[in-house]
Amino acid sequence: MLASIPVYVYYFAAIALSAIVSAYSIKKIIFITKNHKIYDVPDDIRKIHGAEIPSLGGIGIFIGYVIVAAFFWPHAHFFMPYILASSAILFFTGIYDDIMNMRPSKKLIAQLIASLVTVVFAHIRFGSLYGLFGIDILPWWPDVILTTLCCTFFINVFNFVDGIDGLAGLLAALYMLILGTLFACTGHQAVAGISFALAGAIVGLLFFNLAPAKIYMGDTGSMFLGFSIFIFSLLFLNWFGEQGQFELTWIHGPQKVLLLIFAMLFLPIFDAIRVFVLRASRGISPLKADRTHLHYYLLDAGFTHTQAVLVIVGTNIAIMALAYIMQDVNPYLMLLSITLVASLVLFIVYRLRQRKLSK
Repeated sequence: MLASIPVYVYYFAAIALSAIVSAYSIKKIIFITKNHKIYDVPDDIRKIHGAEIPSLGGIGIFIGYVIVAAFFWPHAHFFMPYILASSAILFFTGIYDDIMNMRPSKKLIAQLIASLVTVVFAHIRFGSLYGLFGIDILPWWPDVILTTLCCTFFINVFNFVDGIDGLAGLLAALYMLILGTLFACTGHQAVAGISFALAGAIVGLLFFNLAPAKIYMGDTGSMFLGFSIFIFSLLFLNWFGEQGQFELTWIHGPQKVLLLIFAMLFLPIFDAIRVFVLRASRGISPLKADRTHLHYYLLDAGFTHTQAVLVIVGTNIAIMALAYIMQDVNPYLMLLSITLVASLVLFIVYRLRQRKLSK
């Protein structure tokens, strides 16, 4: 990188260029998919839009991300090829699923393979829970298994988030902007640039994905985005946890990083676990489509797509802020507090939904 140019210029350029490339690509994808009638057909359960809308927006995100992030890869660490390889596995799996409707079991295998490639070969794992629940250093095999399963789980969590116009895109952009800022503040300029490139590519989609959506990211985008968010979050935790690597005075230790990252991702995880438990209690497959997610509750309660997205994103930000304020209190009290906030929002929305449906 040219030393005479301030590094923040590269970051803004990464966001802007990837957004432009992504938006241009998506515009072409909309044209091609409409000409060939490749649509996400409404099913009146989860896909409740009133028109046939293409669902390959993730292609545009991937193109914008890869083209701009490539400028930062020579300055990044050895792990980037493995992250890219795993992203490619999920990207092509998503394309196949969006067009051909892949069986869930085959899709799960692809997710596990993609997660395992990065966990094993890029050495991006939890490593330690830093005393949380009495656990410090994790042995290699349990660490590999735990990280692979958690990564695969979050890929599916984020896939579930992509249910209404703009929700998955706004959350993904928020997460990657936060991670990019954290990497930038700690001197990891190349990875910060890559994170900002992904954030910008997501912004490119949002031009066409906010309500009323003209295109969806589909599994093509949601799976590799869920993977990227999880892996880059874990990467920041790994670097923060290494003694002598760097220090942020406003985050008070590796355990706090672990808790704050969990808080950042908590709301979609909380909602997914709740839905899994609810479906299991009814004898239904956890992967079966229904309308029990928080964003569908909001729609059933009478909220528009835009209002529902603002409620969820706002709640996510509130949970992050609460966790940050409480980082120096007992960690279990912090976890309880963010759980109560999410539960309270869910309860209010559920009551509004019941009142609306009873009319």
